[in-house]
Amino acid sequence: MKDFKSLLLGAAVAALLILPAAAAEDWVTWPQKSFSGSALRVDDFVGTLVVNVSNGGPVRVDVSGTRERVNQVDVHASGSTIYIEGSNTDTVWDWHSWFNFDYGKSKPDQLVVKVSLPRGSAVSVDDMVGKATIGDTMGPLKFEASATQSKIGKVTSAKISLDGTGRIDLAAVSGPLDLDIAGSGKVNVGPTQSVKADIAGAGDTALGPIAGGLSVDIAGSGDISASRVNGPVKVDIAGSGSVNIADGIANPLHVDIMGSGNFTFGGLAIDPKVSSFGSGSVKIKAYKGHMSSDGMASVDVGAEVSAAAVRAQAQAEAAAARATAAGERAAAHATAEAARAAARANAEAAKAAARAQARHSDDNDDDDDGHR
Repeated sequence: MKDFKSLLLGAAVAALLILPAAAAEDWVTWPQKSFSGSALRVDDFVGTLVVNVSNGGPVRVDVSGTRERVNQVDVHASGSTIYIEGSNTDTVWDWHSWFNFDYGKSKPDQLVVKVSLPRGSAVSVDDMVGKATIGDTMGPLKFEASATQSKIGKVTSAKISLDGTGRIDLAAVSGPLDLDIAGSGKVNVGPTQSVKADIAGAGDTALGPIAGGLSVDIAGSGDISASRVNGPVKVDIAGSGSVNIADGIANPLHVDIMGSGNFTFGGLAIDPKVSSFGSGSVKIKAYKGHMSSDGMASVDVGAEVSAAAVRAQAQAEAAAARATAAGERAAAHATAEAARAAARANAEAAKAAARAQARHSDDNDDDDDGHR
């Protein structure tokens, strides 16, 4: 698993490195393609992806970019799924280029794909590098990326994987969220139903209120904060990671720490069970039922946890607000993009009509000269 994620990260980094070389090439725009379908799948994509959401109708795809990049894209439909697939050159896999990575100098806009799909559609994005803006699809989402800056609206369920670096803002998940971070990426999420989170490395996650339970596994120095969790809470920390939950009712609460990790809970824990080996710390505001602890566990119970809980709540609520705002901006951006596309199409049609009229006038002038 670790080797596989390293391979993905290397591909991501190298792909971004080769983008600037194509900047001087001419820009190409495909004619819009239209499909009947209810699902979108994007694979092996390096560029900018914009997903607009409509209340119905066909799936429409617009592709533009430098000629070389556009020629690497394949768009087709199979059944009810529309596929957008990239095809990167061997340079992407050249490990010699990975160590010179600078995301700030990348040019993800050298390939721009815009999709309009009906609300409720399933969206799956695999092996993406670059930028994504996805509106309120109100459908299931799978999003796997490396070195990305992405804003996503409201979905019904989400499986998010971030390998390497970057940031993903997700407005809300009405169902379960499955989150996997390998590296130093940051993920902000609004309200969710339940969360399963795995962090390997120094990743950072801020979550809004969670209605139905949280399961966390941290290997390294990753951090997770949540404004509120109700339901079962299970936390495993190996290393120096930290988990901060500002409020809620954890029923039950299980915490295992190996190393110098920290766990803070500002709510009510039911029958808490704590196991700790190392210099880690566990702080719980209050508990009910029977508390058991083993190993070197030092469990602090009482008001002293309040300051940390307040900080965790403030951080999580701020992150949730940012994620919600990002989702709203994503939806607004998608709407604006659709309006701009329509305006460009109207402008092109007007120019074509003017050119045709000019040619017609020239032909008439030539006819008049011939009769004189």
